[in-house]
Amino acid sequence: MKAGASLAGLGGRSACAVAFAGLILSAGTTSAAEYKFKTDYSAYLAGVPVGKATLSGTFDGPQYRLDGYGKLTGLAGAVYDYTASASSAGRLMSGGTQPRAFSVDATDGKKSAKVRMTMNQDGVRRLKLTPPVPKEWYKHPKRVQVTDAHTKNTVDPMSALIVTGGNTPNGIDKRACERTVPIYNGRERFDVTLEFRKVESISDSNVPGGQVLVCGAHYRAIAGHRTDKKEVEMAEKIDIELKLAPVAGSDLLVPYRISIPTPIGLAVIQAGATTTTGALNARAAALRE
Repeated sequence: MKAGASLAGLGGRSACAVAFAGLILSAGTTSAAEYKFKTDYSAYLAGVPVGKATLSGTFDGPQYRLDGYGKLTGLAGAVYDYTASASSAGRLMSGGTQPRAFSVDATDGKKSAKVRMTMNQDGVRRLKLTPPVPKEWYKHPKRVQVTDAHTKNTVDPMSALIVTGGNTPNGIDKRACERTVPIYNGRERFDVTLEFRKVESISDSNVPGGQVLVCGAHYRAIAGHRTDKKEVEMAEKIDIELKLAPVAGSDLLVPYRISIPTPIGLAVIQAGATTTTGALNARAAALRE
């Protein structure tokens, strides 16, 4: 199965933009359900505010939906206009999530791109990228082609943000940091490998229990990338720090802070206020099949 590059060039030229684009997810209108949460995020580069985003989730039994919107407004002193909205829907399953639909709408003010994808555990059922990807992109001799086998048992970037069962009555489960997350975004197939570092106590009224799980995270290209690109080689060497926080009324963990070294300073995505409605009465772990 072919995968496209429509989103290339829409702000993916810096590590901060890439990191922020991965988090630009948030609140949309949903029907009444038993449990909802919403977390606001701010993005910084070398300590300078460069954007905002929101992540929200709605859960109705084992069904989940994530929706979002985010905006980068400045980068290293330059005017920068990147906005994106995204959504993902699926079902809580044994070991995590099984996404069924994923979409992205992104623009830098001049160019726009869309991703529409449906999937299951056997892989991608339908994929549409707008604008269409040039055939030359697929045919480049240095590109690793995405096959059907590559997309089996993968999750989309939004579904990858929530960790089910990580918040237990006995505290945060460090095993949330001892796993590899296989991700497909409609263009590239890559792994994010997590390693446990520590449980950290923090003073933040938005974090139930006052503790976050600190993980090391590393990117590894699998398919869809070009082997001659220095950017890929550099990305695989970056040591990312990810902090996961519990969400009140559930057994979920979501990103609290992401720190990514870049040549022009540390890129940081930091959670702010979190609101919740209701409670996940049948906890996510119990809903797994």
